Amino acid sequence: MPCRHCGRRESAVAATVVAVAAGVLSEPFNRFINHKTIRCPMKKIIWLVIGLFLGLSFSAASALELDASKKLEALKAPRAEQVPAFVPGEVLIKFRSDAKTASTDSLKKEMGLTAKKDIHAIGATLVTLNKGEDVQSAVDRLRNDPRIEYVEPNYYMKPSVVPNDPLFNQQWGLQNTGQTVNHVTGKPGADIQATDAWLLTPGSDAIIIAVIDTGVDMGHPDIRPNLWVNTGELAGAASLDDWQANGLDDDGNGYKDDIVGWDFNFNTNNPIDFRDGHGTHVAGIAAAKGSNTAGVTGVSWNSRIMPLAVQEYYTGGLPISAVANALVYAEVNGAHVINLSLGTYYNSITLQNAIHFVRRAVIICAAGNDGSDNDIRPLYPASYSQSNLIAVAATDANDELAFFSNYGLNSVDVAAPGVNILSTISRHVFPGGYAVLSGTSMATPMVSGLAALLFSFDRSLTATQVVSIITSKVDELPSLSGRMVSGGRINALKALQWLDGDDGNDSSGCFIRSIVTVP
Repeated sequence: MPCRHCGRRESAVAATVVAVAAGVLSEPFNRFINHKTIRCPMKKIIWLVIGLFLGLSFSAASALELDASKKLEALKAPRAEQVPAFVPGEVLIKFRSDAKTASTDSLKKEMGLTAKKDIHAIGATLVTLNKGEDVQSAVDRLRNDPRIEYVEPNYYMKPSVVPNDPLFNQQWGLQNTGQTVNHVTGKPGADIQATDAWLLTPGSDAIIIAVIDTGVDMGHPDIRPNLWVNTGELAGAASLDDWQANGLDDDGNGYKDDIVGWDFNFNTNNPIDFRDGHGTHVAGIAAAKGSNTAGVTGVSWNSRIMPLAVQEYYTGGLPISAVANALVYAEVNGAHVINLSLGTYYNSITLQNAIHFVRRAVIICAAGNDGSDNDIRPLYPASYSQSNLIAVAATDANDELAFFSNYGLNSVDVAAPGVNILSTISRHVFPGGYAVLSGTSMATPMVSGLAALLFSFDRSLTATQVVSIITSKVDELPSLSGRMVSGGRINALKALQWLDGDDGNDSSGCFIRSIVTVP
């Protein structure tokens, strides 16, 4: 059947898609991603039909090989000083208009004050107190002086860390104000408290999140700034923009010209998201560039996205062989976090061994979208018991377990927002570049982004420590009680506050043989 947009037959369009996906990144990077974009929208957009079921299940390793309370106490550093409400040793003061200017210096001296900075436009002065004088005592002492109009502490203001991305107000999982998204009105506060967490860190570009998925739209304006670059393959180029392939394995990792990642099905250095857009959506949730005046923001604004494509085009399946290779690649090439929004009910030894190979990185897995109990019917790799692995269920905008989400008192660790999630989408699928999808696939990168924030805040953390913090510092919810290990939804602020020494108490799809599918 011919495409109503370009007149080509579907088979021709499919051939074009495969040709682009199988292509090798050989031209200058920007030219490649700009010239080899598929413009024809004729596709079997099955993900629109199964949108509510996108994102596989991973019932995580609930066995953390530790007693949670003892482990967390062992990790916890001495409590840091709390940020004070005001600057010590300083007050702001304004003299009454009838106090002569010529006498203000003498007045200050008489009152035991030293001028530090005048704010001429409003007639106020920042002054320092006598050494050792308490701010509140000074305010009480000066307040009743008839020559003073007012005196007050030099209060700290709390910055409003809300990104300037124009679609942020639709990202209820990061900040839920009760807004309506996709015709569903949320419950204020049913979110991961990302805006407050960003006060502590918005994420570091030194932290790498490997997205093992359908690939990533590497030229997307919200993805391109955070794209991981394998510096070992630059071969003298100043940056990715200047890089050209030389057909060599410059860094000796077994992959030629793997400048931004790898496609483990086509065996090329071009991990493009050419079929569903699923991988791009996942990547954007975790680490779309934040506060760049474009589109959306990820949980971790600046962390690097390592795209590792594992999807076959014609079947849409994700072969375990490809997934296993991608896991090894991610671990060997320095990923701190590995996102696996996929799964299978087949307990593959190959997959299990690949999961066990990963020790340094945190593995975040989706719990699945069949509404079933993973304790009874395990989904893999989420159900593997490993101390650096987290299995993630999905919640909606009212803090209820999503109707499609798998669960498991012993096999699923935490939940995260996963219904009506706005994120980036492959422009090869939707030219607009943004879409709302649902699934435990969407909840999983929320947790991956949080893991990246924790690593950003403290580079010395181990993967097991990150798992312990994320799974213990949650918002416990009645809807999740008895249905997962933590009984709660992740809370980025609580996790980072604990790490900062502040507890926050002050003021699924069909599976064919060994193919993992994206439900």
